[in-house]
Amino acid sequence: MLLTKSFIAALCAAGLSLAALPALGQNVHISRLYEQVLENIEYTKPGFYLDSFGVVRLNEGGTTRIELDVPANTAIEIMGDCDEDCIDLDLGIYNGAGKLLGEDRLEDYYPIVSFVSEDDGRIALELDLVNCDAAYCYTAYSVFVEGTE
Repeated sequence: MLLTKSFIAALCAAGLSLAALPALGQNVHISRLYEQVLENIEYTKPGFYLDSFGVVRLNEGGTTRIELDVPANTAIEIMGDCDEDCIDLDLGIYNGAGKLLGEDRLEDYYPIVSFVSEDDGRIALELDLVNCDAAYCYTAYSVFVEGTE
C-alpha cells in the first residue's frame, strides 16, 4: 500500500494526471489471475503438475484459440479462470485435426476439462467469453499434466 501511495505521489509530482491509473487497474486483474493459477495447483487432481499457463484479454462475446503441445497419451486437466467482471467463460479442447476432446460450456466463470491427449500431443484451447460485466475481461488457463515433472 505504501508503495502504491509513493507511486501515485511520484506521478503527481511529475505533473502526470491520475487518468493513467486505469492502466494500473488492468495490471491488478492480471496479477490476480496469476494468483488464481497458482491456487489451481491445490485443486487439481493428485499426481498432476502445472505444465503451462497464460493470460488472455477477451472482448465480451469473443473467442480465442491457443495451440499447445502436451505430452502424448497422457491425462491432462485444463482449468480456466476469469477476472471479477466475468460471468460466463467456456472452454473447449481440440486435437491437432480439430476433433473435440472435451469441453465445459456450463454457465460459470471457472471451466474445467479433463481428457487424455492423443499420439501427437498437439491441442488447441478455445476460450469463449460468453458474458462479461465490462467491455472486456482478462482470462487465464492452467494446463496440468499427470505424472512427475
